[in-house]
Amino acid sequence: MQEDIRRELERISILLTTPPSDFKTEVLRGNIPGATVMFGMGERESISTGTAGEDLWRGNELSATPSAPTSHVLIPTPAAGGEQMTVISESAQDASGGTGAASILITYIDSAGAERTTPLILNGQTAVDLTPADVKFVQSMNVTTLGSTNTSGVGAGHIRIYQKADAGLVYNMIAAGGNMSLVPHRMVPAGKTLYLQSWNASEGNNKRLRIRIRADATLAGVVQPGVPLFRGSVYVNQSTSGDMPLGVCLPAGTVVKVSGWATVGNGEAATYWWGYLVDD
Repeated sequence: MQEDIRRELERISILLTTPPSDFKTEVLRGNIPGATVMFGMGERESISTGTAGEDLWRGNELSATPSAPTSHVLIPTPAAGGEQMTVISESAQDASGGTGAASILITYIDSAGAERTTPLILNGQTAVDLTPADVKFVQSMNVTTLGSTNTSGVGAGHIRIYQKADAGLVYNMIAAGGNMSLVPHRMVPAGKTLYLQSWNASEGNNKRLRIRIRADATLAGVVQPGVPLFRGSVYVNQSTSGDMPLGVCLPAGTVVKVSGWATVGNGEAATYWWGYLVDD
């Protein structure tokens, strides 16, 4: 108890003495106890005009091997108790001796709500299971080592992570020619609160789009899984919104996501958001 009080007093002291313009830098430097920066970014091409909107990720580009995604429009959410997941590439070159990626790091939420990481060595078009069997949410993936003949610094094929028992349930991906996932979905870990600060969105194919940042928690801070409320909205048409401020407080277990609605087909969009993740 005394240690908790000491840490809170230390944090308040830093907050009171740190100039506002320098606060984010101090968080990034690790000088604000209990606070880090969480962010998400994503992109999607060939957005259609469905009334439900489409999550901004490139799941619509995945092949039917080992299985076509059950839904590339709205990314499915894993079971609350966690699942056994596996990873595969669409290219045999994403392996230790290839021209693509050799290994990746997966950041995930476990069944207890804690954010963790696990490494995985790729084996091209052969699926590789994750060691943890209780993945509740996939936060992100990034390449950590390259194949021995890689000269590009990026992966060769689409690399996906999906439920081992149902290959159609794809939860995240690294697109071909990339080295990290561009999927803007994040879950707030247990014992944390996310204070959303800013976001932006753009469209690059001269197609009018509505893009909305969403979170499945009520305005009163109650998590409501599967009902992501709109927390920001912008229209773009071969334009960028620029940074737009947000003042949103989200509790542990909340999923943040960004989706787009097209007036006409074949829009293409990108988005970025960030906020402070603070210990409760």
